Amino acid sequence: MNARLTLVCLAIGISTVAQTRDAADIVLLNGRVYTLDAARPWAEAVAVRDGRIMAVGTTAEMRAVAGAQTRTVDLAGAFVSPGFNDAHVHVDSTGSLLVGVNLLEVHEAKAFTEAIRGAAGRLPKGSWITRGDWGAYEQWAKGAQGAPAARPAPGAAGPFTPHRDLIDAVTPDHPVFVNRFDRSMFLANSLALKLAGITESTPNPPNGEIAKDAGGRPTGILRGAAADLVRKVIPPVPFEQRLVQVRAVLKEAREGGVTTIQDLTSAEQLRAYQELQRRGELTTRILLRPTLDNVVHARALGISRGFGDDWLRFIGYKAWVDGIMGSSGAMFFEPYDHDPKNKGLLRDIMNPEGQPGAAMNMTAAQRYTDFPPGNLEKLVEQAIASGIPPHIHAIGDKGNRIILDIYEKLLAKHGLTNADHRWRVIHAQVVHPDDFARFGRLKLVAEVNPYHVSDDMRWMEERIGRKRSEGAYAFRRLKDAGAVLIFGSDSPGTNAARYFLNPVYGLYAAVTRQTLTGEPKDGWFPDQRLTIEEAIEAYTKAPAWASFEEEKKGTITPGKLADLAVFDTNLVEVGRSAPARLLEARVLYTLAGGKVVFERTPGTHSAAASAAGASRTGLR
Repeated sequence: MNARLTLVCLAIGISTVAQTRDAADIVLLNGRVYTLDAARPWAEAVAVRDGRIMAVGTTAEMRAVAGAQTRTVDLAGAFVSPGFNDAHVHVDSTGSLLVGVNLLEVHEAKAFTEAIRGAAGRLPKGSWITRGDWGAYEQWAKGAQGAPAARPAPGAAGPFTPHRDLIDAVTPDHPVFVNRFDRSMFLANSLALKLAGITESTPNPPNGEIAKDAGGRPTGILRGAAADLVRKVIPPVPFEQRLVQVRAVLKEAREGGVTTIQDLTSAEQLRAYQELQRRGELTTRILLRPTLDNVVHARALGISRGFGDDWLRFIGYKAWVDGIMGSSGAMFFEPYDHDPKNKGLLRDIMNPEGQPGAAMNMTAAQRYTDFPPGNLEKLVEQAIASGIPPHIHAIGDKGNRIILDIYEKLLAKHGLTNADHRWRVIHAQVVHPDDFARFGRLKLVAEVNPYHVSDDMRWMEERIGRKRSEGAYAFRRLKDAGAVLIFGSDSPGTNAARYFLNPVYGLYAAVTRQTLTGEPKDGWFPDQRLTIEEAIEAYTKAPAWASFEEEKKGTITPGKLADLAVFDTNLVEVGRSAPARLLEARVLYTLAGGKVVFERTPGTHSAAASAAGASRTGLR
């Protein structure tokens, strides 16, 4: 009897060990799981093991795969989606803004001083406080709908112009060099002026001005070439500060349910990502996009598409055709309505001799010339040989025509027109009516930024008129033409606007085409609205496909990476019936690689909900 009892106990023990080994690490139960998997669009529960989705099904089914060590989370009806995949983030700039100073909405003295004081408190002594972009909403209030009559007349004293006296007392240990949003002027504090050797006796450089008061004392305002006197003494961002900045972005991402970021990546940023990965601190996957001029070096090293791992992977090369709408630099066939001599800015990253940054030094006359023949085309052709697809920025109707022409020529030349190439047009912001069909015919990805609609409509009609605006942010026309739409936040924004990493802003803009205050009532060009299902797909499933990662992520499917976002709000339901509530949705949990990287403390509010509430009460 004793021997038989021993054998029974041993068998039970072996069974228990096997069950524990095969059990889920975490199960999410009693939820509304929106899988985006056509085989099973909705479910109640998800089980995760070893960083991947183990099973999807009913709560009873998932309970059955739980073991003694499994973490069980009762979602009580919360909404689960694939982790959001933000296809357009400037991590470097976002981190600089989050840790440094954001002056976009600042255009009066007290707020200016307080914002600089806050940055000085966050940064270690000796760190430079730079950028800022003050005054972006001075003439166009946040929430403006775009009607030309809504623009206030400039004040008699001109735009807000700060003085170093506003900030010297709060920055004794920090050199400051911040700029107005349009780069028309810069402000340096006394410490920065001292480091640059600028004194009362310093003469104005050619094409520059060192502003001085009636007594000949520099005010800190620098214009034109005078800004270079300070710029040349600013040291590179220290590596440890760069790590702090990336950590700030990762925090904002996981709080918004973003589990993948597609980044414009410099060598310095990549080293920071690698260090954080080595330390086990990456909580969001980062897809790498160096600038297209790097194709020569990367190809020589044998780097091709997909190089990397599930946390850091090369997916594309980025380049630019034109400027942006915020500074009236996007390229158009016809002049801007508000600036009849301006058709936009050529922003090719390499001149015909192969020198980077040529466009930055263009004269005013050169800004309006035609595109240098063969330059961008040559670089894209080298990208083809590397296997890493081109991702090219184009905003104006002429800018989009230029890149479509280059793509069409090279796809045909290399026999790729019908291939699975997944080349991208970034922004595709204002498309000529004749060019929409080309996106589908050429099988292109349109990497668009839906929140641009909510913010940029304040100036669009004044700048390009109602008729051309019909082709602006025309998401429905692009999708119906056959383009694959993928969404990105474009965080932290341009020098003229703040765009938020939290995806609820993009979802809201795509389905309403309204400002954060709900204007215009029926939406701006409402025929271009998307459904909430289309919007979520463009933020999850489609970006995974566009990056050749559809087998790894984008849907809640067994075997895929366990990257999940859990919201307190059913995004599909409110997106259909009450889309304004999207802005109030809060992330409860974010899972990346099966680990809970964010868990909301009861009673806290998301940045999106806070911003939405502030907008409605006039606090922003």
